[in-house]
Amino acid sequence: MDPIQFYKLAFLSLSLESAALVLLNTRGDAYFFAFWVTHGAAAVVAAWLVWTTLPKTLRRPRRYALSLVFLLALLFPLLGVAGLVVAVRIALASPKAPRVQDAVQDAPKLEIYAIRPGMDHEVDALPPGKVARIAVDPKRSTSQRIRAVLALRDMPARLALPLLRQLLGDPDEEIRLLAYSITSTWEQRVTADLQKVKQEFEALQARSTARPEALAQAAKRVAELQMEFIYQGLAQGDLRRFALDQAWTYTQFGLRVQPNDPTLLMLQLRLAMARDDLDAAQDALMRLDENVSPAVWVPYAAELAWKARHFTAVRAILSQLRMAEVAPRLRPMMQLWFAEEG
Repeated sequence: MDPIQFYKLAFLSLSLESAALVLLNTRGDAYFFAFWVTHGAAAVVAAWLVWTTLPKTLRRPRRYALSLVFLLALLFPLLGVAGLVVAVRIALASPKAPRVQDAVQDAPKLEIYAIRPGMDHEVDALPPGKVARIAVDPKRSTSQRIRAVLALRDMPARLALPLLRQLLGDPDEEIRLLAYSITSTWEQRVTADLQKVKQEFEALQARSTARPEALAQAAKRVAELQMEFIYQGLAQGDLRRFALDQAWTYTQFGLRVQPNDPTLLMLQLRLAMARDDLDAAQDALMRLDENVSPAVWVPYAAELAWKARHFTAVRAILSQLRMAEVAPRLRPMMQLWFAEEG
């Protein structure tokens, strides 16, 4: 607006307001009505002047903005208009509060969103040891490390979990969150399976017509999943002891019904070894000797002899196996004990 026009309108508004004040101090209904007409005209002019001085963002929508300023000028003569102008100037001079849209725009760019499914072939071709070294190497780029951590999902949990737990303290937040997500997913999966088989076992127990063999097999499934918690390293400390006790209880329940079941006897043997209950392990071994191939129980018998400090018996026990019957991961142990014969 032209400055001269602005001052002319300001003078007009003040003149009308002054005339309205004179009319207000004059007695009579006609003068009182004339006051409101004059004061309303002054408010219209003042509202237009104030609206033109507002920032463009506060002028929209035009109808509502003009109505607000007019009401302030009408209901609070001078004070309303002046207060609005002062409030607007203070608001413009104050620090701008961040908006939600600004926070979203300023959010950090996460590297994981740049990982495409087709980018993992190089990592998949690497041996597990190399993948692990890339995952923990802070000198590698974040995208390389993320691909390596994602590749850990395809490794056995028993091998990958120690590394993932190490990554929970990584300085890179994306790596920490990804490691926690994978670990949590494995734990939730095993927990869901365990809850399901427990419910099946309890449902069988509630039936009066349930066959004892079915109950024994259901108890075995619960014990196996408890052992899975321990084997994968998901249960640590007190939780590991609790899982061992639970697995032992369900295994004993199954053995009372099926005392010669090889899988239940193997569970008892593994649990007894994990609990350092050498007497129970020896009992399970004696019963396995009669029902299972030596290739299954001989490594446990050798470990039991080692724990009992019967070192001379270890070699005699292992001699019952031929090298072809030994799992690849146990062959170095066999070669160590029979090195002199070779």
